[in-house]
Amino acid sequence: MKTPVFLILLSAILSFTACTKNKVTPLSKKLDGSYTGAFTSSGPGSINTTANVIISGKAYQGSLNTTFGVLSRGSYVVNNNQITFTDSIVHTANFNWGLLLNGVYTATTKGDSLILVKKGTGYNYTYRLKRQ
Repeated sequence: MKTPVFLILLSAILSFTACTKNKVTPLSKKLDGSYTGAFTSSGPGSINTTANVIISGKAYQGSLNTTFGVLSRGSYVVNNNQITFTDSIVHTANFNWGLLLNGVYTATTKGDSLILVKKGTGYNYTYRLKRQ
C-alpha cells in the first residue's frame, strides 16, 4: 500500500517542478560592458578589422581600427533580439558610412560573447565581440 502513496507524491512533486518558470533576462540587461573583437563586412569594399564597443545604460560607443578610424556614439533601443543603434556624431562624407555602428542589427548573446549582424542587399556587417 505504500507504493501508490509514494507514486502519488512523486507525481505531484514532478508536476509542480515542471510548472516553474525559468527567469529569462532581457537582452538589454545583458548588454552593459566593454567588448572587443572582430568586425567583418561583405560586399563591395569588404573589410576585416578589430572592433571595440562599449555599452552602458542606453548609450553606446563603437570604434573600428581602420586607417582613417571609424567612431560611432549614441543611443540604442532593444526590441526582442533586434538592436537599433542611433549614431549622434557628425561625420564627413569621405568614407563608407556602413562601417558606422548605426541602424538595425540582429543580436545574439552566449556567455560573454555578443554577435551583431546587419544584413542588406549586397552586404553584411558582422561584429563578433567578447566582453572584457
